[in-house]
Amino acid sequence: MPASSVSSAPAHLISPSLLVSIAATPWLLAIVAAQAAGGLLEQLGLSSEEIFRGDRLPVLHFPVSVTAGTEDAID
Repeated sequence: MPASSVSSAPAHLISPSLLVSIAATPWLLAIVAAQAAGGLLEQLGLSSEEIFRGDRLPVLHFPVSVTAGTEDAID
């Protein structure tokens, strides 16, 4: 049987440009999701900073209890 100059490898059923576009789609979605998550975390940080700013926190008045033994130790 003579050797054929045509290779017996199967032809590509899907074009390479289609494969690249299919592979690029998840990466683009991941970039968009990362940007959205970054914006959400930034807003969460700003909100928590507003909560813990201090002027809206209540002032806690602790009662001072003086015992007989501590008056001598202060002098």
